[in-house]
Amino acid sequence: MRAVVAILALALSSAEPAGHLVQIDVSAVNARGQAVLDLKPGEFQLREEGAPQAVDGVRLVRGEPRLVAVFLDEYHVDASATSRVREAVARFVDQDLAPNDLLVVMKPLDSILAIRLTTDRAEAHRAIESFEGRKGSYEPRNTYEREFMAGTPPRIEAARIQVALSAINALTLQLGSMGDRRKTLVVVTEEIGRAERRRGQDLPTLETIVRSANRANVSVYPLDPGETPRAAAADARGDSFNVLAGETDGRTVAADFTAGLKRAVADATDYYLITYRSSQPDDGKFRGVDVRVARKGVTLRARKGYFGASPDEALRAAILARLNEPKAPVPVEPALHASTLIRPWFGMSRGDDGKTRVTFVWEPAARVPGERVRHTARRLVLTALAPDGSVVFEGAVAPTGPATLDEPGTTPVRAVFDVPPGRLRTRMTIQDVAAQEIDRDVRELSIRDLRAGVAIGTPEVLRSRNAREFRTLDVAAAVPVVAREFSRTERLLIRFAAYGPSDAVPDVSARLLGRMGHPLRDLTVSRASTPGGENAIDLPLAGFAAGDYTIEVIAASGSAEFKDRLGFRVTP
Repeated sequence: MRAVVAILALALSSAEPAGHLVQIDVSAVNARGQAVLDLKPGEFQLREEGAPQAVDGVRLVRGEPRLVAVFLDEYHVDASATSRVREAVARFVDQDLAPNDLLVVMKPLDSILAIRLTTDRAEAHRAIESFEGRKGSYEPRNTYEREFMAGTPPRIEAARIQVALSAINALTLQLGSMGDRRKTLVVVTEEIGRAERRRGQDLPTLETIVRSANRANVSVYPLDPGETPRAAAADARGDSFNVLAGETDGRTVAADFTAGLKRAVADATDYYLITYRSSQPDDGKFRGVDVRVARKGVTLRARKGYFGASPDEALRAAILARLNEPKAPVPVEPALHASTLIRPWFGMSRGDDGKTRVTFVWEPAARVPGERVRHTARRLVLTALAPDGSVVFEGAVAPTGPATLDEPGTTPVRAVFDVPPGRLRTRMTIQDVAAQEIDRDVRELSIRDLRAGVAIGTPEVLRSRNAREFRTLDVAAAVPVVAREFSRTERLLIRFAAYGPSDAVPDVSARLLGRMGHPLRDLTVSRASTPGGENAIDLPLAGFAAGDYTIEVIAASGSAEFKDRLGFRVTP
């Protein structure tokens, strides 16, 4: 359970109702460890500091992109563990994360101004490959270390601890700016030191990180890559790993890295966001929160509570809110914000004149059964902006679904436009059935360059519920879906383009992988006969057992090879 506190009632804003808003996320499982996804708002019981609280709203978060950060603490990992860390984290990125999950990989001296969550896995792999354990090795390797981290080994070690703690706290705060959803922070280190408090300095400590994480809805998963198992501390409160994981609703990742990291991702997959209004004062103290459910056989996973805002923080927020009140129209670039009302999908393929072709579709987010008030997205207006601010696309887009076709004379259900490789900013104005704005979504995308070498365009999924619908999928007007959860009565068509050097047609293949990434069987691919043509996989789901699967597509030309993966879930 995470708690994100928003200051709503302040002296400078007397029109707001008393108290502050608290959002808590809760995971629910049954006796078999399976997620329970049909709980109704009236089944939740909530207490703060022992006092019953009225639940204002409950929202199911399911199938949305996960927000994941990995901190590679080079200063506190032995050189002998370098390869082990690289392999474990690279496998986690490639096998456990979905293509649309947002990820950042950071090291101690990386600039906090460069912290940016993205779907660009190449960027993450560059950071992973450059990782090198330096525990106990104090030779400076850059100007900063020579000028600010010099001296005896104890002094250098003290500086390294402070740098690591400051970086982890900055990463936590950046994750907190990504909205109210659950975030996952994996900290790869053999030890989390405690910085010495010095008079006149207000530098981050382990306790600061815990406080920031609880406010920012971040769960921390410390991973110790050392060869020697960690000894259990006599007092759990003195073990920094236990403190960081236990106080933020994370888990310590032990010897089995693969299982531990899969668990971290699973924790952030399906959960409920519960909202209530607390009447407690803004005094900066910890508030114990207890959430229970009336349904028998259901177990909730929750953290112990949240930290309220201090009086100074509450006053600062009120002053900033008043100062930031719009006095005149000013063209300000909006902050990044992933709306919880929609599920978008961006696909990439080769465009004209060396550009990359972007295809965009979206679906409304899932709704909690029994929820009383819910804005439902019916339409959105997409604006795509180049780095210089010029508009490369603007238009209305309707939601997609099974066997949807783009029909002339109606609002299109997909947007298609060509842009140069690099950065692309998108703004989405989300509207309800009455065409009233109910939310906005602002993102930054990394547009791949598909012109050189071997590459694969983003695989797209088309779904059908019967033979008649399936026949409509094999036409250009058929539109891909965003959903990645399907029933066994459905039949999928997966389409993707593969590119080789000098417009050669690469050799393509595909295979089905199980939940743990193990191969199940090869898949038949209807191959394209022309460069950049469409390859297709016909995948009936009738013979599938319920569970999670991955399709791995491979394009090869000579000694060069490129792989991409598409994850999905089959339900009974």
